[in-house]
Amino acid sequence: MRIDLAAQARAAGVRRDRIEMREITPTQAQQSDLARLYVAVVRVWAIGVRERVLPAYRRSLAEQRASDSLTIDRAGEVEVEIEAVEGEAVRSIFTFRGLFQAWAGAMQRWHMGKVISQLRYAADVDLSTQIHAGDVQETMEDVVARNVALVRNVSDQTRGRISDIVFRGLQSRTPSREVAKEINAALQLGRKRSLRIAMDQTQKLSASLDRDRQLQLGMKKFEWVHSGKIHYRPEHLARNGKVIPWNSEIGKKDPPGFQPFCGCKAKGVLEL
Repeated sequence: MRIDLAAQARAAGVRRDRIEMREITPTQAQQSDLARLYVAVVRVWAIGVRERVLPAYRRSLAEQRASDSLTIDRAGEVEVEIEAVEGEAVRSIFTFRGLFQAWAGAMQRWHMGKVISQLRYAADVDLSTQIHAGDVQETMEDVVARNVALVRNVSDQTRGRISDIVFRGLQSRTPSREVAKEINAALQLGRKRSLRIAMDQTQKLSASLDRDRQLQLGMKKFEWVHSGKIHYRPEHLARNGKVIPWNSEIGKKDPPGFQPFCGCKAKGVLEL
């Protein structure tokens, strides 16, 4: 629902020529909560490797050495165990969807509360009965679908690495302890990627909510606030402090927080 904030602010007696809504920055705790959801899927692979894949690998390797050849049946046993773990990972992704929806819903409510609180102070307007979660339903559905796809990709990538390590190990008759070290390194890659995705997706959801709420309130422009990161995009730093229309090329295609790992924010601007 569109809200005419300018009219409500003028009716409340605001005489300034513009209203600004400060940038809303996600907390480290919110990012960490999402990271735990992603890492839980990698943990399924870690447990499966320890309890199923490595024991099957040891049996296959022992039989290979005894028969001086790699038999299809024994290699197949390892594949069966990998597929079994993959099934558990798929079930964990279904669990992830529900937990992510809860996380994103909490994030949305927190963000909405920040918007209401800021405008109560800046514009002397109470939006608590006018602004609702349903106003950003499309964004929330998109972000859920995107993150389910991302966590599925993390799982698939982890499976691919583990399979490659195990079957190369059988071909080379690599001792199980060496294979275990390689698999642990692969799992660490999955964990690190999960942490990076959680950081990026927390920022992206926040940025999407910034855009949606500002446009809902009639804020046609925003002020670019640079993230201050050491590794930054020069063009983003050059925009710091500039007021940019949401319907401009930048506003449509490269707004704050939408590029990978961009931590820039949009400060809402409403001209009265």
